[in-house]
Amino acid sequence: MSLTHNLAALLLAIASVMVIWQVFTRFVLGSASGWSEVASRATIIWMVFIAAGVAFRTGAMISLEFIRSVLPQGARRAVMWLVAALTLLFLGVLGWYGLQMTLRVQNQKVAMLGVSMSWLYAAIPTGCLIAVPGVILALIDPPIRPEDQEGAA
Repeated sequence: MSLTHNLAALLLAIASVMVIWQVFTRFVLGSASGWSEVASRATIIWMVFIAAGVAFRTGAMISLEFIRSVLPQGARRAVMWLVAALTLLFLGVLGWYGLQMTLRVQNQKVAMLGVSMSWLYAAIPTGCLIAVPGVILALIDPPIRPEDQEGAA
């Protein structure tokens, strides 16, 4: 397990505890905790962007397998390169605009938390930076798919 995978799992656990706390305070104590909803949302955003790199590396991102399965081996490789190039382009654009937005909102505060809005938006460029190696590594050393193993047997 990678550091990013473990960090994403930890963030999921933290977000789960905050959501349970939110439900408890709202329905048992009768007064919702104001900070836990905002904090859990921010935690989930960070978790998603951190986990994206792991998902790219392990081949867990949604793909059009039916297209891949009907192509000859050479065309599959070309399509993989094209998809990786487009993904890297998308990550670059998303990361760039995410960074611009992070800088733009640095003087705004998150309601109920009192921290800079930049901490939430920073998940976008950070996640893009984490995802780039995952895309490249999956292209260089593709994850083994179950259908690939069946064909080799």
